[in-house]
Amino acid sequence: MGKAENDSLGVAATSGDVSPIVSLPPDAKEQRGETRYKASWRVAVSVDGQDFIYGRIRDISVCGTAILNGLNIKPGTGVTLNIHVPTLTAPCEPKTLIVHGTASYVVHDADHLCFRVGIVFNKFELAADIAYLKERLTNHHIKVPDYVCQRNTDRPISRFSAG
Repeated sequence: MGKAENDSLGVAATSGDVSPIVSLPPDAKEQRGETRYKASWRVAVSVDGQDFIYGRIRDISVCGTAILNGLNIKPGTGVTLNIHVPTLTAPCEPKTLIVHGTASYVVHDADHLCFRVGIVFNKFELAADIAYLKERLTNHHIKVPDYVCQRNTDRPISRFSAG
């Protein structure tokens, strides 16, 4: 399959979009307990033991990740991720973290023309990979700020400032 011109992730030609798009309800609260970090690492995703499909990490913590790919993965679905962590020094093969998880949400990401899927990590194949990931993120990546979203009707609006 060829890569579409505006498909920077190489995921537009991916098949398997069988479930409806599900998004978080408007009143849903953020449930992340760990700091998230920006990363644009390659990730291979296997849904329920199927063939791997490639995508990109959008942000990641030691407890989960948001990935961009061509699969509309139904929340609650089991996945296996092969996360390709690039080296920080000379060109070498990336370190691959194998993580089993569960899809928690899926939304269509219009900016990237693909799906953004939230994955909760359930188990790392190698226990040492959790410490490796934590060290790599805290020492070499930018934290994603936690924004508190409020509608305009949730706070008073003043047209005049004192002073």
